[in-house]
Amino acid sequence: MKIQFAKPQDKEKIKEIWHYCFGDKDPFLTWYFNVKYRENNTLVVYDDEMPVSSLQLLSYQLHFHGQEINTSYIVGVDTLPEARGKGYVKALLKESLMIMKERGQMISILLPFQYEFYRKYGWETCYYHKRYEIKPTALKSLINQYGQLRPINFQKDTGQLMQIYKKFTQNRHGYIARTWGDWKCIFDDLVMSGEKGYVIEGNNGMAEGYILYKIKDKVLNIYEMAYRNHEAYCGLLWFAYSHSAQVDKITWKAPADDITYAYLNNPKQSVQLEPFVMARVVDVEAILRLLVKNINSLDNFSIHIEDPFADWNCGTFYIDNNDIQKRKNEEADVRFSINIFTQLVMGFILPVQGYQLGLVKVKDDAALQKMEKIFKVQNNYINDYY
Repeated sequence: MKIQFAKPQDKEKIKEIWHYCFGDKDPFLTWYFNVKYRENNTLVVYDDEMPVSSLQLLSYQLHFHGQEINTSYIVGVDTLPEARGKGYVKALLKESLMIMKERGQMISILLPFQYEFYRKYGWETCYYHKRYEIKPTALKSLINQYGQLRPINFQKDTGQLMQIYKKFTQNRHGYIARTWGDWKCIFDDLVMSGEKGYVIEGNNGMAEGYILYKIKDKVLNIYEMAYRNHEAYCGLLWFAYSHSAQVDKITWKAPADDITYAYLNNPKQSVQLEPFVMARVVDVEAILRLLVKNINSLDNFSIHIEDPFADWNCGTFYIDNNDIQKRKNEEADVRFSINIFTQLVMGFILPVQGYQLGLVKVKDDAALQKMEKIFKVQNNYINDYY
């Protein structure tokens, strides 16, 4: 087995593998491989010098515990049928972790085709959506016609959309800090998939919210809705409600902390939590240094982590006055897998929750209390698919 970054002549073959495995067609396929694909971010398994399996590492800035860090969004993990069952994807994932560590990336994210598959390699669910499937009339008690609604103009509106998104995510964690280029890709994708976008302006003419959606088979599917204030929120819901003569149903993947469901006109609707993106810690020591650097009185505390897929993460990490030293398999105050460590780092679960589930092993109550100084619950949100 030979793994290396893609060569210039491999592009069309990798594109063919993507098409075979995922079924994507033009114009999306050509657009993706012209805009997003990069040879130096594409790892390939070769068989007789021909690509048979690959994955891609898309670079983003992730908002992580009050700062932005470099991350890779793993996409396009695919293998030709004749090459399956040979451990190629496992080898690609392992190689990708080494590449990300070399690049100084502490966290990796991906949207899985199957959660169980990636869990065995250390990725773990850290994001959920709240999925609404409701009748338009269910919004009646929340709507209010407000401001002016008009179609989004990418060239004119991107700056304001970026500010709305920044406001919308300011109390959230784990989201992608979208650049102008990221927004351009979002709008290119909207056009290719036949989706629409509207912006809502307040009385001062400034954009205060936006909605990205598609109408198909009498269903209004909201891809993303963001707003600066309550008035814009009600106005955007009014916009969705105003389609009641066109659609029988509205679907919407809202942030996990959204509480619209509690105030629907008829609360007996389909609202459920859906797992979304998985995450994985790439570099335990680097993450711990980031988390403990501003914590006072955290001396003589040790964490043991098992990571069978990345040996640099295995061992016992000693924390003393914000200094961290790694030693091999010694007794520790707390013990857990890389999966649980990732969920703790991402603030998806609290230490006490992990302990109650038997996923966190602690020496004593004092150790659990020290953990609570490091790992705080976060309001995770992401709405980017690649």
